Amino acid sequence: MLVLGLSIGKEHYGIEATRIIEIVPLIELKKVPLTENTVKGIFNYRGTATPVIDLCQLFEKRSCTNDLSSRIIIINYNDSSENSRPVGLVAERVTDVMKCEIDDVSNSGIQSDKNKFLGKVYKYKNDMIQLIDTHNVLPDSISRQLASSQLADKLG
Repeated sequence: MLVLGLSIGKEHYGIEATRIIEIVPLIELKKVPLTENTVKGIFNYRGTATPVIDLCQLFEKRSCTNDLSSRIIIINYNDSSENSRPVGLVAERVTDVMKCEIDDVSNSGIQSDKNKFLGKVYKYKNDMIQLIDTHNVLPDSISRQLASSQLADKLG
């Protein structure tokens, strides 16, 4: 499988390429008042108001830096009602794609309700890449907002 490599702080993570719709540059986003800090804003993605989640805020309680290698990774997200819609994930140092052999992937052995978005671990060279489970990446409160369409209106 192919894995998109990214960083959050000093840690390395990956997202399976099959779960990615598109990768776009970090652009200016429209702020959404009274939402959680993890919601960085929304932008017009192919005619749809698309929410963008800050992975650094989610993982480390700080905003992602706006560097040349910072990107918005567009994924197809299924909410609790199984409605599918694009969601953006902001990450730092989105720089490489790795070919991952299934034999090099294993369970991390550590899982909790607070980090259910963390998937298996991929052994890559002398590093370990934690895979992000895009099906569970959004906190329940944001997933509920998407399901109730609070952030899901079409741009007109």
